[in-house]
This record gives sequence, C-alpha cells and structure tokens, in this order.
Amino acid sequence: MGIRKIETGITGLDIMLQGGFPEGRMILIMGGPGTGKTIFCSQFLHHGATEQGEKSVYISLDETKPHFLEEMLTFGWDFQELEQANLFTFIDASDIRRISEKAEVGRLHVGGTELARARLIDNIFTIADGSGSSSIEKFIGDIGATRVVLDSISGLLFRFPEAWKKRKAILDVMEALSVSGATCLITSEAASIGEERQVQPEEYLSNGAILLQTLRTGDRAVRILKMRGTEIDSTPRPYQIGERGIELHSDQSIFET
Repeated sequence: MGIRKIETGITGLDIMLQGGFPEGRMILIMGGPGTGKTIFCSQFLHHGATEQGEKSVYISLDETKPHFLEEMLTFGWDFQELEQANLFTFIDASDIRRISEKAEVGRLHVGGTELARARLIDNIFTIADGSGSSSIEKFIGDIGATRVVLDSISGLLFRFPEAWKKRKAILDVMEALSVSGATCLITSEAASIGEERQVQPEEYLSNGAILLQTLRTGDRAVRILKMRGTEIDSTPRPYQIGERGIELHSDQSIFET
C-alpha cells in the first residue's frame, strides 16, 4: 500500500508532487521576503477546510490574528468563518520571541538559549492558548487537526547562533510537531538564493523542502528540493500571486542563468 497523499490546494503543485504532500510529513517552505510563504501555507489550510472538511492549526510567531485574518480576506479566504465552524484555530505565539534572556517558563528558570531543552514548542502552546495543555500533541489531538502550519521558525532560531544549539532547537520543534501525526508546514527565511545558496539545518531535518524565489527578472519560481515518500518534479516552475492566491504553472519551466 502506497503512502497516502493530501491535496495542497495550490494549482500545479499537486502535479509536481504526483498527487500532493505525503500525509503526516514535516515540510519546510523556504523563501525570502515577499515570496508568498504565508500565502502558500494559508492556501494549504484553507483548501483542507473548505474542500476536505479537515481541521487545521496556524501557529504564528510573526503576526497577530487580526492582521492575518484581514490579509487572507484579500484572497477570499474567510478564516474567521472557518474558526466559527471549528475548522480552524489560530495560535498567536509571537510573544515567545520576546522572552528575555533569563525567563521563567512554567516552573523552569531558563536562559534564552536553553528554551529548546525546556520543550519550547510545548510552552508556546501553554502560553499562547492558555488552556493548560501539557503538550502540543495533546492540543492538536484534542482539536483533531490534520493540517498544521508554523510560521516562521526563523523567529526562534536567532536565539541560537551556535550551529549545534540551532540544530537542537529545530529538532525539538520538529519532533514535537511530528508526534501529532498531522501534515505540518514550517516556514523559514532563505539565507541566500541561487545554486550557491547556503543550505540550512532545517532542510536536513525536514521530510520535504520547497523553495520559493523571486528571480533577478522579477519573476517568481518554485522548486521542490526534496520530498521523502514520493517522486517529484524538481524543475523550477513559475508561479504568480493572484487574487485567489498562488497559481503555479507546472507545464512551464524557468531556466536560471
């Protein structure tokens, strides 16, 4: 029996992925500012809710809920309506970025660079949701979410300048999310672009990685760098951000010089 796929909701991407994302995997969505990472992930959640009746969770480390809801409405995606229908949950975890270098998280006194060892992702949920949930897997399990987005992991990693500490923090986050069994998208700022770009630690640790780029010509391109459990089309393909979100042209190619 093959790996079950779930539709992404992004025109053309399912073709490149031979049917969609492998279910239950951890997928990294990378790109520079303005490439549409948040739009990409939100489109994935909205499609799951409106077309498949799937519940989802959006964990924001960058923007507030009102700003998110307003921005997504410009694409015709009413996440407030989905929330009222119990199909969507927004977690505003932006305050976790502002925890001081010495902070008290629960009963633990931790330093800024020790947050990963203090089960960082669990504390995000305890602080942001206020429900007293002891773990992310319990939180997501109670909701019944099958699609989860964390936007963005870059907001946490600035605390870990040393490579081994950064890797440990990423592992903590990804392991906690993977236990939930949901298909998870994690956004990350691309350190550089092009063939000589710097490969980031989270790329090695994720099950899949997709790169969104704005080329020198001003055109946009998406490239699937890896996706365990499925054959992929790794050719850079053009995409646009239109009135209904991201439109990807899987029958066209972009050749970078």
